[in-house]
Amino acid sequence: MPAKSDPRDDFGGAEYFYRRSLSARELLPAIGVGIAAALFAFYVARIVTQRTPLAPELVASRRKARSQLKQGG
Repeated sequence: MPAKSDPRDDFGGAEYFYRRSLSARELLPAIGVGIAAALFAFYVARIVTQRTPLAPELVASRRKARSQLKQGG
């Protein structure tokens, strides 16, 4: 079985794609999606940090225990 002379000679139907510069109008949808995703992430983080504990008395007792440990007894 004869070997091929140079496998790089066969392109195999591959197409060449190049990157073109985009105008501001073409970038607006991507920028809008990025801003919307950032706002959604901020909203979710804010809701998580502001949520009320499920067992307030348990949280209060932990805070009391921590403050007593910090004060030395």
